[in-house]
Amino acid sequence: MRDIQVVNDAALLVHDGVVRDSGTARRIENLAEARQAFEVDAGGRVALPAFVEADTVLVGPGTESQPNRPGEAPLATISKKVLEGQTLLAVEDWVRHGVLSLGAATHGAKELRDARKLLAVQKLFQTRPIRIRSVFSPSALEMEAAKSDIVVKQWVSSILEKRLAGLLELEIPSGDSPESMEQLESVIQKAVPYGFILRLRSEIPLSERAQRLIHETGAISVIAPGILSHPSPEFSRASCALVVRGTDILGSSHPRDCVRRLIDEGSAIALGSGSGGVGSGVFSPQSLLHLACEELGMTIEEAITATTWNSACSLRMSTVAGSVEPGKQADLAIMDVSDYRDLAKRQGHNDVYKTLRGGRTLYRRAGLLLF
Repeated sequence: MRDIQVVNDAALLVHDGVVRDSGTARRIENLAEARQAFEVDAGGRVALPAFVEADTVLVGPGTESQPNRPGEAPLATISKKVLEGQTLLAVEDWVRHGVLSLGAATHGAKELRDARKLLAVQKLFQTRPIRIRSVFSPSALEMEAAKSDIVVKQWVSSILEKRLAGLLELEIPSGDSPESMEQLESVIQKAVPYGFILRLRSEIPLSERAQRLIHETGAISVIAPGILSHPSPEFSRASCALVVRGTDILGSSHPRDCVRRLIDEGSAIALGSGSGGVGSGVFSPQSLLHLACEELGMTIEEAITATTWNSACSLRMSTVAGSVEPGKQADLAIMDVSDYRDLAKRQGHNDVYKTLRGGRTLYRRAGLLLF
């Protein structure tokens, strides 16, 4: 996680939105293909892969207490047109903070039809202008183990077959009660063979049993505020990223020593905001960099990896996001600092100067016009 391959005075050659070559500016400028190229100057600034947000909610259901306020009505009563407008506002906010890929969950959808509505809206915004990895999160739906087969088949017909979401997020029950864990295992055993990609979530640090479950089920990532003790052998062997949320770092349960120990033992750590919903705003990736370095003991290089490459891996998006390399789309966040190490020192700032999607400027910070 410490090797981010910093190149001073670097340049990228982009053709049709895809990185063709990268290296020092002197070498790239002398290439025959580059002689007629249009130049985007980032001199004196830092160019990073666009950030990847691992865990957010673009639109939430709100509450029933104030149904007349935008975003406060239950999802069932909000029209698709209104949801589209709210989603667009959220997407624009993420782009302004240098995020071009994100995992958007359906937390708060109490009914399957509500989850379908959210996922259908998110599908409209795929690649326009952001890359959305839709996450079906039926955490609010309760079921008996004996009925899990029926419920999973409903998920397959309503979500998977309609290509609304391929990533299934299930919640690890608190307390590790045998009945609850058996119910979860039953659902996983029935859902994964249909083609769902599994992500797990826990509101408490992972117990040894939860760590074994992660290894046995082949989950690609788990969202949790750390682990209870040292990682079990099963967890260490699992090719699973641990996603630590900014809301957990700020809360009383954040894993001060746990994350540092996991990194030193070779585990993959990703950072996500854990924020989202109408009116909640954006938890800036730059704030995550600051918290990771100040509260979790991560180096700035590790924090950048955790908000780009590892976050992309936690969503199974590493083939299209999380790094800048030949063959990938040129998704970049140009930061208005001269040294990337300064990014973690500017708490509360948003230093994104430009956001480029496929080499084209998608967002540029407005400047002051002096007359």
